[in-house]
Amino acid sequence: MTRSFFHHAALTAFALTLGLWSAAPSHAQDGARQRLRGEITRIDGNMLYIRTSNGQPVTVLLEPNSTVTSVVPAKLSDIKPGRFVGTAARPESGGRWRAIEVHIFPPGLRPGEGHHPWDPEPGATMTNADVTAAAVKGSNGKMTLATGGQTYEIDVPKTTPIVAMNPGSRDLVKKGAHVVINQARPGAGGSYSAINITVTTARNWPPK
Repeated sequence: MTRSFFHHAALTAFALTLGLWSAAPSHAQDGARQRLRGEITRIDGNMLYIRTSNGQPVTVLLEPNSTVTSVVPAKLSDIKPGRFVGTAARPESGGRWRAIEVHIFPPGLRPGEGHHPWDPEPGATMTNADVTAAAVKGSNGKMTLATGGQTYEIDVPKTTPIVAMNPGSRDLVKKGAHVVINQARPGAGGSYSAINITVTTARNWPPK
């Protein structure tokens, strides 16, 4: 009973973390919180020293109840009917969309379901939905997503970053790890604090 409860709680926290990621733009969300990405250069207890992608050093305090998400590279063939995925996409002619990125969620998790504007790029959308059809032809893919009674036809070029997102553990947070932190809260002296952190081995994620 206890193990089941904590497993459910961990998955719930993971889903909330992914929901924040799906909705968060790459700039300040509300004039205060930030998305940070970079490499951990040092760890001192719960304090992380990070060199951001633009070369600036920042410190981030991970709160005691923080959650960890693991992002690993995936392939076009991993996008299968019945899976729940999220994709940022640009509009194309004929009512189709062109994927900017695709993230595959674990079975049973459906964070941020729906079709919404994606702030980092004008005209783009984020669609978190069920895959109802998927095909790979040559080195490119196509998928159909369904949500809210609507379907969306999305082309997935071979260069599209595709990743699988899973609940992670604290031992992934180590020196040399590449991380993304959504909703980092500014603190004293230019430092930040965070309640979730994503560790990724997919160097081209997120693309924005």
